[in-house]
Amino acid sequence: MPENQRIDILKEQISFLEARLTRYEELLHGSVLKRILFGGGRRAKLSIAEILIGLIILLYVFFRITPGLVFAVIVILSLFMIFFSTVQLNLIRKKNGPEKYQKMIDSLTLEKASMEKEVIRLKENKPRT
Repeated sequence: MPENQRIDILKEQISFLEARLTRYEELLHGSVLKRILFGGGRRAKLSIAEILIGLIILLYVFFRITPGLVFAVIVILSLFMIFFSTVQLNLIRKKNGPEKYQKMIDSLTLEKASMEKEVIRLKENKPRT
């Protein structure tokens, strides 16, 4: 592979690393909700949707259905769904603490530095034409 092409590829990889570094720094210094939403993945988004759906069902049941056995079952199931989703969000919050993002930032910074050294080495060893 020609040296110019290797240098360009490394520069492109460095720019991707910088973008990831920026994202992790925003998550590190951002709010807990931001860390859950953008760092927790699909499961976090699903848990938030489950909580909202459970609340909508509860409101609907309280205003539209007359108290009885069906009312009690629906209320218990929706409360269970809300509780379960809240517990999952709490676990995601603990798993995605600031320490996780700090480790990622440190790792990416080291990787970026080594790539920059490689670019400098390739530029110095590049034959003059």
